[in-house]
Amino acid sequence: MTLVFDPWLPGWAFAIVAAVCLIIALVNLWRDWKSGVFRAIALAALLALLANPLIREAERTGLDDVALVLLDKSASQSLGDRGNGADRAADALIANLDRLDGVESRLVEFPGDEQTETVTALQSALADIPRSRLGAVFIVTDGQTVDADKTIAGLDAPTHIVIAGDDDEVDRKITLTNAPRYGIVDQAVRVSFRVDDLGPDEIELAAGQPVIVTLRVNGDEVLSEPVPLGAEAGFDAPLTRPGATVIELEVQAREGELTTRNNIAVLPISAIRDRLRVLLISGEPHPGERVWRNLLKSDPAVDLVHFTILRPIEKNDNTSISELALIQFPQDELFIQKLTEFDLLIFDRYTYRGVLDSFHFDNIARYVEGGGGVLIAAGPEYNGRRSLAARRNLSFVLPASPTGPAIERAFRPEVTDLGERHPVTIGLTEEDYWGRWLRIMPVDQRRGQALLSGPDDAPLLILDRVEEGRVGLILSDHVWLWARGFDGGGPHAELLRRIAHWLMKEPELEEEALSLIEDGDALLIRRHTVQDTAEPIELEYPDGETARVFLTQTDPGLFTARISDAPRGLYRARSGQLFAIGAIGLAAAPEFQDVVSTTLNLKPLTEATRAGVFRTNANGAIPDLKRVGTAGVRAGDNWAGVVKKSAARIEAVRDGPAAPAIAWLILIASALLAAWLIESGRLRRRPSKTIDQI
Repeated sequence: MTLVFDPWLPGWAFAIVAAVCLIIALVNLWRDWKSGVFRAIALAALLALLANPLIREAERTGLDDVALVLLDKSASQSLGDRGNGADRAADALIANLDRLDGVESRLVEFPGDEQTETVTALQSALADIPRSRLGAVFIVTDGQTVDADKTIAGLDAPTHIVIAGDDDEVDRKITLTNAPRYGIVDQAVRVSFRVDDLGPDEIELAAGQPVIVTLRVNGDEVLSEPVPLGAEAGFDAPLTRPGATVIELEVQAREGELTTRNNIAVLPISAIRDRLRVLLISGEPHPGERVWRNLLKSDPAVDLVHFTILRPIEKNDNTSISELALIQFPQDELFIQKLTEFDLLIFDRYTYRGVLDSFHFDNIARYVEGGGGVLIAAGPEYNGRRSLAARRNLSFVLPASPTGPAIERAFRPEVTDLGERHPVTIGLTEEDYWGRWLRIMPVDQRRGQALLSGPDDAPLLILDRVEEGRVGLILSDHVWLWARGFDGGGPHAELLRRIAHWLMKEPELEEEALSLIEDGDALLIRRHTVQDTAEPIELEYPDGETARVFLTQTDPGLFTARISDAPRGLYRARSGQLFAIGAIGLAAAPEFQDVVSTTLNLKPLTEATRAGVFRTNANGAIPDLKRVGTAGVRAGDNWAGVVKKSAARIEAVRDGPAAPAIAWLILIASALLAAWLIESGRLRRRPSKTIDQI
């Protein structure tokens, strides 16, 4: 029952009337306070009549208190018997809460594939529950959460924590403490890590004891050595080639540990070249020389060293080369002392002129076999006894030898069947509109892959691998016609760039490649090959099981497979010598970094609400439940309280006048009559008569 007002006048009008009444009352009190009091009472009764006071009565229906059960369904809950114990505990809580008088139970589950956010999930669950009805919260979890430092404003209901997991759990994990994601080719990077045992206090006594850690690089085991527990260790990871280098560290499992998923740390390091050093040797000035120079100089990542032999071979006036050269050609420095410092060596229409001797060519051959790249852009000089193909040892690393003089004939370069599947020539634009070239060198191809062809399917572009190195051969000097737009031109810049980068072993141009890609909740397997078919992939799942996965061709040279709803975790794949690694979800998800159940992380939440912390087992044991008041103890050693909030819902509201209008009018009339009688003297006391007056 409450008192409310429903004035007969608008607020502004009522305020004016009240002000006038106040003034009149003050004037009357000043003139005659005895009668003024009654006039003030009459004015007050008038204002009360105009204010229309009402007595409001509400019909209320009592509401049950709400008890929220928040069930942790994160990935770490699947370890051991936690999941079953947590589900049984939640079911038992719901059943026991429903037996309590005036309690409504609600069950809310929250996931956590990458990490557990318990407090955030609680905030979301409380959004639909009025705080006036919230009697208690029960969180069934392993206690591991990443948002324990968060707070919930206005939470006054006891928030009890039911820990799923035994108090003697143990686990071992490996953590990367210094994990660089990028590095420079041929420069080692420092990788640091630490191995820890988690669990009861007695495990701390094992700190410093050695455990075996295995190091793998791109799937191949490199070494296996003991590392002390709890101490930081490290190693220098060599980056011998550009692209991704996958480093795996795996620590030996501990007996009885919860999971081995955090026993492995994976670090993909992208190795990039600091600068691409290219040595370009032009045998003579010609229109194509500028094409090579412009292409290489336009790339800011390329350091180009370019020399052109200006003296024709047929001119011999006994003048020394050192006197004719604008800059003396440092053949010994370039081809003996510093040749291995270059990533690519290009001979552009070069012919033997006595500048380089047989020892230099021997060193070039060794440079290729040791991992270097050589590209020869050949013209008519490729035929004859002064050809590079006639040089001792160098000819052994070349994929083709000349069979005659240049063929002067117009033709359009065409991509071969193999070239349709090779990354160097796949997808080159507008192949049907390429311009014509006018010359090609006939050769006998001994090795390598012919990616472009000329008239009568004669090889035009040949790429070959020679031990650790690579060799490219362009059998025409007319690529410059495309650069000039002759007959419509062609993709000269893209083609030459791809050739040069393939020779320098850029990963995106590898003809044989395997990759694992996360695509939402699916794992996409991509296998690129120049073969007509692709063998099945040996795929290792996060749980250690392996399976053969068959691939389907989706594009020329590209075979794929898709695994829908792939389990989260780390995957490894092999196809012959190829190795790939991938992950669904975060490879180093916080969810599996600390998996030992704990009562400490959520302790601030329970202390703030005067709640309790309990452990459950595989059978789902729970504490006893009691109804408690808002003040006092809310939890004990083996019981948890649900607060009585006594919330109610208003069903109907009735308003009635505080007093009938006639009562206010009678009060007004009575006060005014009393004031009149006082002013007229009728209510004044008459003086008594004396004896003399009698």
